[in-house]
Amino acid sequence: MKKIYEIQLSGIKIGTTAFEFADTPMGVVYGKINFENVDSPYNLFKNHCQQHKVTINQDDKEYKFIDTQVIPKLKVYLENRTELVGWGGAISGMEKGNDFEIQFGGINSKIMKTEFAQHYYDYYGNESDLIKIQVDEQFKKICESILARNLNINQWAEIESSDEFQTERYHGGFDTTEMEFCFSYYIEKQEYWFQLNLNDIERIINAKVEFLYPRKAE
Repeated sequence: MKKIYEIQLSGIKIGTTAFEFADTPMGVVYGKINFENVDSPYNLFKNHCQQHKVTINQDDKEYKFIDTQVIPKLKVYLENRTELVGWGGAISGMEKGNDFEIQFGGINSKIMKTEFAQHYYDYYGNESDLIKIQVDEQFKKICESILARNLNINQWAEIESSDEFQTERYHGGFDTTEMEFCFSYYIEKQEYWFQLNLNDIERIINAKVEFLYPRKAE
């Protein structure tokens, strides 16, 4: 499930990433940075690191290549606008070809299982407490009914109903604690949990999401 994460430096949005890759056991995700309104990423990061005394591991002025340690003022935000929690993000890349990557480490297993469930499942497979299920017509109809309401997150929060949608295999609704749609999925008598935001729902309807990764209920 391809999600888009906002990257901010000193409170200003500089771009996004999809965190396409992960070192799951180490709690690290990384991905290409897609910059927005940044003329020179190399100068941006170099000047920031020098100003805020962030260690630069490698700096090549000729090729405009830079590799940094964790930058405290570099923040990543999930699609529900909450900040990604961990040790923080570091930057590595070269301006030629706009080839910059963000590495974000110190992510705990709970966040890896929920926010980065595909990476978690791809690494641990059947040894994990996650399962991989294909998005079926039953759940697509739930997603269609959600989008048909044409409500934003705040409006969903005002009419919270955690069990509004119930079918043979899926039970759930909008949860104001998570500020997302939370569902139970049942295989025989075993219950599994998963949650989605409105962007996820739209991606399912647009056939950009093929699989879900529910985790065994606690």
